[in-house]
Amino acid sequence: SSGFSGLPGGYRYGMDGYFSTAGSSGGWWSSSPSDGSLAWFRFLFGFTEGVSRLNGPQRNGFSVRCVRDAE
Repeated sequence: SSGFSGLPGGYRYGMDGYFSTAGSSGGWWSSSPSDGSLAWFRFLFGFTEGVSRLNGPQRNGFSVRCVRDAE
């Protein structure tokens, strides 16, 4: 309904660099900070409909969505 068509790029987990769920789910960083060293992100799980709003360590790796202002 929003028009967003994100591809399931997976995510990189924490300090060890473990990469997971590519092709089945994906996360996108938000520009809004959370508490302390945490940051907000949106996550699409492959096994359910809808989008989750979560916060987690900034050392995790998620996709970045670039948005251009309308001219």
